[in-house]
Amino acid sequence: MASRLSRWIVRAASFLVPGGSRREWLDEWLGELDALDRLRTEAASPGRLPSLASFSLGAVPHAIWTMTEGWTMDSLYQDVKFGTRALIKLPGFTLVAALTLALGIGANASIFSLVNGLLFRSPAGIVAPDRLVQIARSYDQAPRWDNWSWPAMETIRREARTLSGVAGYQDQAFVLGSGVDAERIIGQVATGNYFELLGVRPQVGRLLRPDDDIQPGAHPVAVLSHSLWLRNFGGDPGVVGTTISLGSQPYEVVGVAPPGFTGVETVSTPPAVWVPTMQLPAMYGELPFDRWGWSWINVVGRMGEGATIEQTEASMDVVTARLREGDPVNEDIRVLVAQGIGLDPEGRQEARQVSAILMVIVGVVLVLTCTNVANLFLARAGGRRTEVGVRMALGAGRARLARQLVTESVLMGLLAAALAVPVVLGAGRFLPLVFPYTLAVPVGPDGTVFLFLTLVGVVAGLLFGLAPAWAGTRHAVAGALREGTSTGARSRNRLGNVLVVAQLALSLGLVTGAGLLGRSVMNARTAQPGFAPRGLVAGFVDLAGTGRYDQPAAMAAFERLHRAAEAIPGARTATLANQVPIAGGHTRATVRPAGRDDVDYEAELVVVGPAYFETMGIPVVQGRALGGFHDEPERVVVVNQALARMFWPGESAVGKELAAEPTNWRVVGVAGDVQMRSLRDEGRPAVYYPLSQRYSPYMAVTVRVEAGGSILASSLRETVASVDPGLPVASVIDLHEALSASLGETRTIGYLVGAFAVLALVLAAVGLYGLVSYGASQRVREMGIRMALGAEPASLVRLFLTRGIVIAVLGVGMGLAVSFGLGQALEGMLYGVGATDPGTVAVAVTVLLATAALAAWIPARRASRVDAAVSLRE
Repeated sequence: MASRLSRWIVRAASFLVPGGSRREWLDEWLGELDALDRLRTEAASPGRLPSLASFSLGAVPHAIWTMTEGWTMDSLYQDVKFGTRALIKLPGFTLVAALTLALGIGANASIFSLVNGLLFRSPAGIVAPDRLVQIARSYDQAPRWDNWSWPAMETIRREARTLSGVAGYQDQAFVLGSGVDAERIIGQVATGNYFELLGVRPQVGRLLRPDDDIQPGAHPVAVLSHSLWLRNFGGDPGVVGTTISLGSQPYEVVGVAPPGFTGVETVSTPPAVWVPTMQLPAMYGELPFDRWGWSWINVVGRMGEGATIEQTEASMDVVTARLREGDPVNEDIRVLVAQGIGLDPEGRQEARQVSAILMVIVGVVLVLTCTNVANLFLARAGGRRTEVGVRMALGAGRARLARQLVTESVLMGLLAAALAVPVVLGAGRFLPLVFPYTLAVPVGPDGTVFLFLTLVGVVAGLLFGLAPAWAGTRHAVAGALREGTSTGARSRNRLGNVLVVAQLALSLGLVTGAGLLGRSVMNARTAQPGFAPRGLVAGFVDLAGTGRYDQPAAMAAFERLHRAAEAIPGARTATLANQVPIAGGHTRATVRPAGRDDVDYEAELVVVGPAYFETMGIPVVQGRALGGFHDEPERVVVVNQALARMFWPGESAVGKELAAEPTNWRVVGVAGDVQMRSLRDEGRPAVYYPLSQRYSPYMAVTVRVEAGGSILASSLRETVASVDPGLPVASVIDLHEALSASLGETRTIGYLVGAFAVLALVLAAVGLYGLVSYGASQRVREMGIRMALGAEPASLVRLFLTRGIVIAVLGVGMGLAVSFGLGQALEGMLYGVGATDPGTVAVAVTVLLATAALAAWIPARRASRVDAAVSLRE
């Protein structure tokens, strides 16, 4: 005989076959299954015959075909026509159900619109983006995804045989205009073949060419973005050939990029202008074009005709070898490639995780709304039992009736999808405001999003329609026609109980997730990141962007700026630095101890002005801090504890030296570790250089206010303007606020989960309210008898309230498992709290039980006030 599993599969598939032909169909399939079993037993080579399992699985599609064999376009049209008429007959019911469902469908389509823009939309204006590859620098001992030095990019361009072209680009801040009208903008320096490689066509004029990018400073030409062209120049085509001021240097406008083109990155500030890389301002007083150790340019390539990504990856072994031969700094370097553009693999992985969490959460919301609507349809089904019974008595099959009921629910789902369109349109404008990343691509709905919206509407209709359709057609004809039977009511109550318990369980998971994320954000505000953030305000300025400062003039300006910042009313101390912990400006550079070639590290490079450690509240645990502008005649640095442990374990770092040309840097102090880039990062190795010894044109003015005081952003901007009226401040940041903002994805998902948790609680409460209210309406006669026999209203309240609480407790029991699973999924976004934090779970359980008790008490109290005589007459 055939295996038990194979026979079970066939029997399960038989339930899809219409009842009239089910027995014949089942006997035929079981007979063929037994015959195949005998053939396999007797055959010399049974491997040539299909397996019993694969043969039995073929019964499923055959059963589905049998079920749909009688379907015609005419019958489907009749179902749609009848379903539309049934929904129109009850406009109030239809509107409430559709609006409820539209919340879940709209939430799903809105988040998908964001995910679609983040992961699936290619940047606009680029030809064949799937043929492009991102090329990154990594190391054998320290894998990463990083950018390149100019000599390294040139090596890749020469040696990558499978690529038809290689181009580079890098973000660069510019000051557009001069004087009080100066505006700081973000642009890009790009190689001359950048636009040609991407296949971008100009809107007006021309784009950058290779002959624009040959000699440093020789071709000050610029391409405007389409948005800047419209905003600053009114879309005038005559702008081509005119001159604009970028950093006080004149640039000839040669063209305008096409609408929507923002480069190759999905997550970035859209560039306002492009200039040749050879116009790059000097870094620390030097140009980077012959420096192997200065990594600053992002590299993208296009695969040649017929080349595959596998061939391109294999060809990078030759490029890696050439790079290692080029300079000792490339000793263990490795070339990585990734097909496509938009996000690099690290960013794409992070975006996928965030997107998956968001889609799961809105999927839960959809299930909750479908559950509520399913309960509405179940209640409505009670009034249609007689109708269903009559139709079955007249010869309609259960499958035919179920199909009719499911058609109604699918029509309801499509109506809800249409009502959700305004939600999706509004979310396309709102979500980018709370999303933790700056998106360079539009996230509004497109054809893909509207297709997804339609599919979700159909799926939602099936989700909430199958259970009521099954419940409404499963009873015998006589039972359906017999008035007053309670069997149907009891079965609907059981199914309704299951649905509400599931609602409560999912709601508890969302409330717990919102609590964990909310506690993470609050913990960030009280974190100890190695410096004292409360009372610190920082504003970034860029002297290089103005083009008006050489190094001596810049140093003099920084001295004046420091004195002016110290004189701000309410300021206790002030300092300058090229980067500010958590807030931005982050820079790294490779360092190694003098006299040793066996160890090096790409440490945080922090260039600081006077009173830096005092202002920032960073303790100096050994040696001394760095002095003022004129207090350090020799090359000295302060390192942090992480670097001291790495380079000189078990020894004092004070007095040691870091290798450099022409003379080494002497360590005069050791500072505490600081979480520079993120609260989730440990204190990475860092080196602090005095501004007087290592010039940087990009600095942040940081002011510590007196205890209890505050400094307005306008005060800091006015201070900078007092030194140079044409020097715009890029941004003013309160570092205490920046701590919680640094957990951007946690905060964003916390907002969304919190909003969905409130929605889930409301839906669950409405579901429980409806269940208790429906149960009370089914027991009107019983309540009348109880009250006639002397029962107190309070006892009736307890009767129904107890039922609601029991359902809520069951929901909590299931919800604990949901909370655990969601907590594990969110673990990477939490800070200072565990994924199963008992306090957060206890608060979530309390909130859920209180909400459930209120939802059950209201209909229970109303039911207890029914007049006994009236209820007995029902």
